[in-house]
Amino acid sequence: MPERVRRPRGGARGTLQAVTAPARTGIRWDALVTHHVEALGGWVPLVDELERRLRLAGIEPPAHDAALKGLRRLTTREQGAGGQYGRWLLRCFGVPATVEEQLAFVAQYHSRFADLPTSLRRDQLRLWDRPPISESRQVAWVHVGLASVHHRRRELDLMRERLAAARALDAGPLAAMESALLAARVASDEGDPDQAASLMDEVAGQLEDAPAHLPYLARLQGQRAFQLTRASDEPGRYAAARALFEAIPAASGVPFVDYRRTAGLAYCTWKEGDAEGAAKLARAALDHAGDGGFVRFRVMALNLLARIVGGGEARALRRRAERLARSIEDAHLTEVARIRDA
Repeated sequence: MPERVRRPRGGARGTLQAVTAPARTGIRWDALVTHHVEALGGWVPLVDELERRLRLAGIEPPAHDAALKGLRRLTTREQGAGGQYGRWLLRCFGVPATVEEQLAFVAQYHSRFADLPTSLRRDQLRLWDRPPISESRQVAWVHVGLASVHHRRRELDLMRERLAAARALDAGPLAAMESALLAARVASDEGDPDQAASLMDEVAGQLEDAPAHLPYLARLQGQRAFQLTRASDEPGRYAAARALFEAIPAASGVPFVDYRRTAGLAYCTWKEGDAEGAAKLARAALDHAGDGGFVRFRVMALNLLARIVGGGEARALRRRAERLARSIEDAHLTEVARIRDA
């Protein structure tokens, strides 16, 4: 007989039970089927619609009673393999929009979820890497989220495996942009500017169909500016990078977007010789990161400000940056915080 789990009622014992209870996330087959039953107004309408959509896809549906029994059996599979009816349900109806939003949140570079320590973020993403999500196209979000975790932990073989899996699936324009931007970053780090530029052009094309997604525009402009300043020694490269950052809407009200724009302008201003103006912008970027509750972007702003101001203040800023980077287990940012300019 399974052990009965009591609800915590407060106090030390209740708190312990709450803490030691297994984490639950993701979605089970019963929740997915029930969502579609409720959306269509009952089991019979669900079966009717499944039959209609299968025929439209050129698939001969099973008998009505058999389909009803198959869908009911599916609700008992929890997070096991869905079988034929699981595949049909996902093909014909997909996952709810609210679930897609949750998947995007746990995977996106610019979400606050990405500020969790990488080991915790990895473990939470793995809880989604099981049926029914792992049998759907939306598992692309899980793959790219884990690819990002492995990238930050310097687990590059695992990163490439997950990134390739994400790129192989069509989970919509946002997931495609997420994976393309990470792939562009990897290509840039590996000294392949042509591949990085091609991937960024891919993102630009996706943005034409999703013009309201400012975080992706801000990320694209930032990566293009980084590539421009890294791959060129032309005197005007910082002015050209500045123009890219200025194309990001100012005072957008989205903390990440305002951070990305301001930090980029701070860097270009510094490289163009105006340390005072650059420091002012870097401090503003630090505030924008704080307004959004972003740890990683505060670390980046602290590192940038340290490079600009130098001296004793820079050492103190780098210590803050390293401490914060360690708190989220970000190996790359921890390394950056230790670097001192000659």
